[in-house]
Amino acid sequence: MRLHPAVLLVALSLAAAGCGARSTLAPDAASTSASSRGDTFVLESITDSRLPAPGMELAGVTDAERAEILRTPTSPQVTQLSGVPDAVEFWNLLTESLATEAKLPPPLFARAYAYVHVAIYDAVSVSGDTRRGRVSERALAAGAASQVLLYLFPASADLIKDAAAEQVKADGGPSSLGAWHLGTVVGDLTVRRAQADGSTAVFGGPQPTGPDIWTGTNPVLPMAGTWKTWCVASGSSIAPEPPYAYLSEKDLADVAEVLEVSQNRTPEMISVVHKWADFSPPAIWNDMLNARVQGGDFSTVGAARAYAYLNVAMEDAFVCCWNTKYQYWVARPFQRIPELVTVVVTPNFPTYTSGHSTISAAAAEVMAQIFPAEAQYFRDQAAEAAISRLWGGIHFRHDNEQGAIVGQKVGLATVARMLKPGGKPLFASR
Repeated sequence: MRLHPAVLLVALSLAAAGCGARSTLAPDAASTSASSRGDTFVLESITDSRLPAPGMELAGVTDAERAEILRTPTSPQVTQLSGVPDAVEFWNLLTESLATEAKLPPPLFARAYAYVHVAIYDAVSVSGDTRRGRVSERALAAGAASQVLLYLFPASADLIKDAAAEQVKADGGPSSLGAWHLGTVVGDLTVRRAQADGSTAVFGGPQPTGPDIWTGTNPVLPMAGTWKTWCVASGSSIAPEPPYAYLSEKDLADVAEVLEVSQNRTPEMISVVHKWADFSPPAIWNDMLNARVQGGDFSTVGAARAYAYLNVAMEDAFVCCWNTKYQYWVARPFQRIPELVTVVVTPNFPTYTSGHSTISAAAAEVMAQIFPAEAQYFRDQAAEAAISRLWGGIHFRHDNEQGAIVGQKVGLATVARMLKPGGKPLFASR
């Protein structure tokens, strides 16, 4: 496996230039951070009884595990990423590369990001337990992230183990091995949650039929709307209004608009379509955060928290969107407009609502909370992502508008959880 070119470009350019807007978040003066007040995801708290007791972090490490983590990395892909200074961004870029190489559909892409970053955040938050003394956050992140990635991408086990070894070696402190093992325990608990989130559910059919119904075969992830969510109650808890009635005035106006737009596209419109279609949308939003973490003033815990909330918001948004898609099974524009020419290939699932619109609106609200000075920029990006689907000929306006409404609600629900523990953004500065 080679690192995706876009991943390498982001990693190397940011490491060299340190670009991006600085975080405007208030520092969290307490070393225990938000996690000690119930902000963790899979851990009950940073003192969770399922973790090795303070001072016993090394007790469960076998000789084989010790040799494995102290191995000398040989993967050139890991060498390429070794210059990324932020431990959380390192694992973000590796996750992006693995998910891109595996050609994961967007909901699974978002799920991979979410589990990796939840594991990292919970793991590095444990460093705030002062009973443990100094615990390496880089090694904690390596243990947690590698366990989740081994579960998600078992075919890339050697690469993932090399990455963990490189990160533990990069820390070089005496607590690294124990911290790595502590992180693997958090990773295992995260994997346990993933194994029970409903993502392996199989669609039993039947697929509906009708003049306004999607007519494809082998639809992508028809059960994703039933997956376990993070910050909203379920995939059906935040829903759009019903799609327009078939052949109603509003429905026909939507159809006519798609055809008219397709016949009057400008080069600028086509460029915007490709901006949002050529890479998976969860990766696009993560790359926005990568730039700001690299150029900002985040601690490891602060960065981990930002990535975790961004990515659980996007996974929740996908679950809500997919619940709607397979509730209504609405036909795509090309299935209703025989002469339609699209800019990009239409994805193999129903049209209502738009996934890009939904997850981008959710991501924008989280990013606006983390970087309030750029709030309007992020919301403008979400609006651009939505309109790009109309300009590309693969969604109706109603798909985009209602997706954005649901996504914003998901994003605000995520922000509400972010604010709950302390009543303010609890992101730690360096």
